[in-house]
Amino acid sequence: MNSKVELGQLLDGRFKITALLAEGAMSTVYEALDRSNDQTVAIKIPHPGADADLLFFSRFQREEEIGRTLSHPSIVRVFPVDQKSRPYIVMERLRGKPLSELVKEGRPIPVGDALKVVGQIARALVYLHGRGVIHRDLKPGNIVVCRDGSIRLIDLGLARDRSAPDLRPPILAPSYGTPDYMPPEQVQGKEGDARSDLYSLGVILYELIAGRAPFEGPNLFQVMNQRVVGDPPAPSTLNPDVPKEVEEIILHAMERDPDRRYSSAADLLRDLENPERVALTGRADRLVRPNPWLLRWRLVRPTVLALLAILAAMVAIVLVATVLARPHVRVR
Repeated sequence: MNSKVELGQLLDGRFKITALLAEGAMSTVYEALDRSNDQTVAIKIPHPGADADLLFFSRFQREEEIGRTLSHPSIVRVFPVDQKSRPYIVMERLRGKPLSELVKEGRPIPVGDALKVVGQIARALVYLHGRGVIHRDLKPGNIVVCRDGSIRLIDLGLARDRSAPDLRPPILAPSYGTPDYMPPEQVQGKEGDARSDLYSLGVILYELIAGRAPFEGPNLFQVMNQRVVGDPPAPSTLNPDVPKEVEEIILHAMERDPDRRYSSAADLLRDLENPERVALTGRADRLVRPNPWLLRWRLVRPTVLALLAILAAMVAIVLVATVLARPHVRVR
């Protein structure tokens, strides 16, 4: 079991821990000085004993493995360190704040600013998808807005490199993502593809411009299932300043059927950079509100199917018992 890291500690004779940046349930991020080049970095270190959590440790390893292969101005850099005395990830030191801090203020941001932020994320997705990597957990908390206005996409723990086999144990393959930003196919337990990232990016743009999430409900299950059985309110009903062309972009990215979404991040980026050229198709007029009966059915369906399976098993047992209890007639 690895011991807790202390400020001032020299890790592996190279990284001097200088400050605590953030602490989570399973890991802590520190600022450190890389004595090999006098560069300030961020180091993510699992808590002592965290490697016993197979799900967390699988995500942690994935974040480093994929991150080391990437090089893009809008994706956090992960620096390779071959000799380690314990698990940790060395990353560039970002100075800024997560996009989630803007979102939680609960008010729309200017459309132009939202398009710039989301456009940078879309460029990062063009790069990721071009390398066969799907992020699978796009959300404001995984996007850092730096002081110079640039953004960084972080946390590749749920990412999938489609060029490499997925060797995780089955227990590590549940539905992926964060409820507010998961596309319908992930809610349904399907793996999804690059278009799943586009849906999540559409949700982020919706939230930035409308000032609230597209789906709301009393619990996470309703929030997740609403997007399977219906569409969100048109963004313009929440913010009348949303141009129709931008609304078209959002709703195109958030189509429930992946085949009706943008076919690629490059196509979405083109519209984000040139919203005035977007053709209006009337998507906002064809939105379908989530049907409460369908929503209730999706929520109770697992229980109903389980009860039906139990009932069928009981009937089968009774029938078998009845047949076995019948007297046998010997034919002479």
